[in-house]
Amino acid sequence: MKPITFAVAAGLLAAAGATHCFAEDPAFDISFGVGVANNYISRGSTQSDDKPIVDGYMEATYGIVYAGVWASRVDFDPDDVEIDLYGGIRPEFGKLSLDLGYARYIYDSTGDLNGEFYAKGSYAFTDAFSLGGEYYFEPDADASWVAATTEFSGLPYEISFSGSLGSDFGTLELGEDKVAWDAGLSRSFVDDTITLDLRYYDSNMDPGRFVARLAFDTSFSALKK
Repeated sequence: MKPITFAVAAGLLAAAGATHCFAEDPAFDISFGVGVANNYISRGSTQSDDKPIVDGYMEATYGIVYAGVWASRVDFDPDDVEIDLYGGIRPEFGKLSLDLGYARYIYDSTGDLNGEFYAKGSYAFTDAFSLGGEYYFEPDADASWVAATTEFSGLPYEISFSGSLGSDFGTLELGEDKVAWDAGLSRSFVDDTITLDLRYYDSNMDPGRFVARLAFDTSFSALKK
């Protein structure tokens, strides 16, 4: 068994053990899900060579503290799988929601490559409309990514709109500032456990791409209801 695979398996076993230990604590929960999509786009660029992907995650939370693992198929020769290990805190102050943490990106053949600190914030102006911002910093490359985000859930038929606009402001040293954006519509079904997302991605360094994604998400607390 590869070291990365073993580490993920060990993490899942640890999460299962933690679930048993904290089963009666309402502050503790584990969420998990799986999704399929016709492409994997990150900051405007395909990570799967425009091929379909399957991804999945498991995340443990205790109050505002969280830690999780996410994995997806990619197409970066010689790598076929990306595994993200992440953790942080999600405090809330009235209508302001924050997410502060760190993510480490690991690939199945080349191993541990890089990681990012991140700070995200979202302010709910109404129950249906919010604006936010995100900042990512990769110490190994001294590179950053800054994005503005928005979400509106007041469309007919319980459809939500969301989008983002981001840039590296030249820190990736690509010859010019990279600018990427996305916009899409989503609809959840079956008590919000199944979500269909139809989204368009584009950047000044990539062709525009349409991505359809179908995801299933739930949690142990939801399954108990």
